[in-house]
Amino acid sequence: MAPQKGLDRLRTRFAKQGEHSIARALFTLFDRFVYSTTASTGTGPHIRDPANVQRLMNYFVLATLPCWMIGMWNLGHQTNLAMAQLELDVASGWRSWLLDFLGIGFDPQNMLACFWHGLLYFLPVFFVALFVAAVWEAVFATFRRKPVDEGLLAIVWLYALLLPATTPLYQVVLGMTFGLVVGKAIYGGTGRYLVNPALLALAFHMFSYPNLIFAEGAWVPVPGYELPTTLELAIKEGGVTALESAGYSWGQLFVGNQPGPMGATSLFGVLIGALILLVLGVASWRIMFGGVIGMVAAVLIFNGLGPAENPIYAIPWYWHMVLGGFAFGLVFLATDPVPAATTNVGRWMFGITVGLLTVVMRVTNPSHFEGVVFAILLASLLAPLMDFVVVELHIRKRRKRQRRRVEAGT
Repeated sequence: MAPQKGLDRLRTRFAKQGEHSIARALFTLFDRFVYSTTASTGTGPHIRDPANVQRLMNYFVLATLPCWMIGMWNLGHQTNLAMAQLELDVASGWRSWLLDFLGIGFDPQNMLACFWHGLLYFLPVFFVALFVAAVWEAVFATFRRKPVDEGLLAIVWLYALLLPATTPLYQVVLGMTFGLVVGKAIYGGTGRYLVNPALLALAFHMFSYPNLIFAEGAWVPVPGYELPTTLELAIKEGGVTALESAGYSWGQLFVGNQPGPMGATSLFGVLIGALILLVLGVASWRIMFGGVIGMVAAVLIFNGLGPAENPIYAIPWYWHMVLGGFAFGLVFLATDPVPAATTNVGRWMFGITVGLLTVVMRVTNPSHFEGVVFAILLASLLAPLMDFVVVELHIRKRRKRQRRRVEAGT
C-alpha cells in the first residue's frame, strides 16, 4: 500500500542516527497507530497470534462505538432541546457558525442535526486528550530509550467518553496528564498499571474540579440551563417518583436519552458492546455477571432493610442499571485485563465487589453519588489480594488432597 511505503521511506529519517531522531518516539507512535508492527517471532517458545496488545486494546474502542454513536446523538439532542426551551435560535461560538454554514441547524427532532452538534463537542476534547497523551508517551519513551507504549487510543477514547461536554480544554490537558503519567507511565506502561488510567483521570476531575461533575447543568453545554442528571435526580430528589415526575421513563433511559457523559449514557449501547467483547474473547464475562449479581444483591438488601420513608432505598435494581455510568463502567472499565483479577474465582469476587460498592456509595454518600468510579478503583487495588487468597486456598486444598492420598497409601 502506498501510505505504508511512504512511512517505510520516512522511517530511516527517524531512526537512531537519522536527521529527525529526536522525534523518533512520536513517529513510532503514529506508525504503530496506523499499522501494526512488522516484527514477528521466528523461534519458540512463543504463541503466534494476530491479537497483539494494540489490537486487544483497539477491540475496546470498537465495542464502544454503539455507545459513542448514541452518545453523540443524545448530547446534541439534550443541547438542542435546552436551546429550544430557552428560546435560543443559535448556539454560541464556532459550533453555531459551522452548523449554520453547513445548513444543519439545531432541530432537536432531527437525528442528524443532533448527532453533528454532539460530535462538535466531542472532537475537541478527544483530539486535545490524544495530543497530550501522545506527547507524554513520546517523552517517556525517549528518556527511557524504549519503544512507545501501546494502548494509547483506547485510554484516550474511554476518557473522552466519560467527560461532560462542558469540560474546558485546559482541564482536559490536566486530567489526561494525571491519568497517563500517574496512572500508567510511571509504572512502566501497558500491562503494569494498578488502575485504569482513564478512570483515574476522571477521578482527578471529581476531586480537583467537583463542579465539573456534580454541579447542576454541568452535563448540558447551554449556559443558564441547569438540569441534573437522572442519577442525581433519583438520589437527591426522591427516587423513581422524582424521575417519573420529571418525564423520564425506564425505556428512555435504557436507550440513553438523558443528561450525562458524552458517551456513557446508553445501556442499549453497552449491551451491544458487551456482546462484541464476549464474542471476541477480550473481556471477562465473570466480571460482568459478578458486577450485576453484586449490584442486585446490594439493592435487594437496601430495599428490604432501608427505611420506608426514604425513596432512595426503594429504587429497584433495574433502575440502577440505567442510572449513571454503572453499566458502562462495569463492561468497559472493570474488565480492563491489567488491573482486574486474573483468576476465575478472583474475577467473580472482583465483579461482585464493584457491584456492591457502587450501590453502597450511591445510597449512603449522596455527595459523591456516582459510586462506580470509586468502586472500580477500590476493587482494582484489592485485585492482587483477591488473586492471592484464591491461589493460597487452592494450594491448601491440593496439599490436603495430597496428604490424604499419602495417608491412604500407608
